[in-house]
Amino acid sequence: MYIYTVQAMTGYKAKFEGDTSIKYKVRRKYTSASATEKSRNDDIRTDLEYAEAMELAKKFNDKEQEARIIKHEEAPRLTLKA
Repeated sequence: MYIYTVQAMTGYKAKFEGDTSIKYKVRRKYTSASATEKSRNDDIRTDLEYAEAMELAKKFNDKEQEARIIKHEEAPRLTLKA
């Protein structure tokens, strides 16, 4: 599964949470990696305004949550069919 976060673009530093004078990026972190594997981080979108980046990260995280719920609901049905 993935977690989506908002970070300041490389080379920028926000003075406060939601600083609109800089650009942001949305990053995706792969969370299903085992302890021996190195976790993966991917830049999904770059050069975004703060509001855009937060909205996009929220939308992606909501979709991930929906997928987890569906996966957990269907898991018992799959074992019953076998």
